[in-house]
Amino acid sequence: MSIKVTVIYHDTDTCVRALADAVAAVAWNTGADIRLRRLPEAEPAAPRDGTKADPLATVGDLTWPDVVILGAPARDGDVVALLHRLTRSATASATDAAARDMRDSWQRRSCEQVFGVFVTTPAPDTRHGGLMRDFAIIRPRSATDDDPHPRPSIATLTELTARTSATADPTLLSLDLARIQTRRCVEMAALLRAERVLVA
Repeated sequence: MSIKVTVIYHDTDTCVRALADAVAAVAWNTGADIRLRRLPEAEPAAPRDGTKADPLATVGDLTWPDVVILGAPARDGDVVALLHRLTRSATASATDAAARDMRDSWQRRSCEQVFGVFVTTPAPDTRHGGLMRDFAIIRPRSATDDDPHPRPSIATLTELTARTSATADPTLLSLDLARIQTRRCVEMAALLRAERVLVA
């Protein structure tokens, strides 16, 4: 069974959407099943090439995947607050009991999921008008972990630039960061799934 990946983005222009596209493409190229969604309350720019806007994310888009990747501009600050906004929006029309069941369902599922969070920063002279500044990966504790609270794995554009040529195209480096960390997310999810099968 393929690894399932939901990519959710929040932005008012094309920068985060373009990088979310890149993340989704990388995950798809690994053989994963993909959902690309936008965060409720976001007002995306008009879709390129006449395509329709991506669907709004729902709680179902959080409980379905093995990997959840959320992208937002640095100006939005706390990405955890964006996830809270998503769950509030998705359960707004439900009864109290149904909303509680939705949240409980995701809470149980999140213990098995890998989370990726990428943050962008404006860069007007680049191809997309912005760059992926950093990309953190948060994974659940596995049976082989000594530490009950595994630390996030964070990769930054600054670190990647330092390892390459200072004259390298920042847009390509930003896409490299997306590629490296997205593949790590999918690989971690596959390992965790295999571990659960062995333990079951």
